Amino acid sequence: MKKLLLVAGLCALASVTAMADGDQVPFPEGYRTWYHHHTTVNLPGHSPESNIGIQHVYANAAAREGLKSGNYADGAAFVVDRFKTVEGENNTTKQAERKVIATMVRNATKYPETGGWGFEGFKGGDPNQRVVKDMKNCFVCHIPHSATNYVISKGE
Repeated sequence: MKKLLLVAGLCALASVTAMADGDQVPFPEGYRTWYHHHTTVNLPGHSPESNIGIQHVYANAAAREGLKSGNYADGAAFVVDRFKTVEGENNTTKQAERKVIATMVRNATKYPETGGWGFEGFKGGDPNQRVVKDMKNCFVCHIPHSATNYVISKGE
């Protein structure tokens, strides 16, 4: 009987953990095959400073459609692939090691407190190194873009 209760307790704990994990934004597998929206070089003075460097912005098919229409369906996703920079030869700047893969995914039901978007960052691009403790901290930068559904990237 004790073993049965222990197993039942572990199963209950696993289901609670699974529900909490279900709110997490998944790692964006295959994002480099998505539409490459643009690349930006953020220079010193850019805010927030943690974003200084090179960043490539990708949009999945649903996000690309949203860029055209202004309406984002659940499942739309953007990825910002951020890299440090180093000075190169002949007065150039080169992409260096990856800082983070930042992603935002549309799900109006799951993420109502952040405009219907879930946010996550993966340190160094490692799916096991999540860096977002509170999605509201990410959302702060998106609030001024409420007219475009909180999406900072514009158009195609």
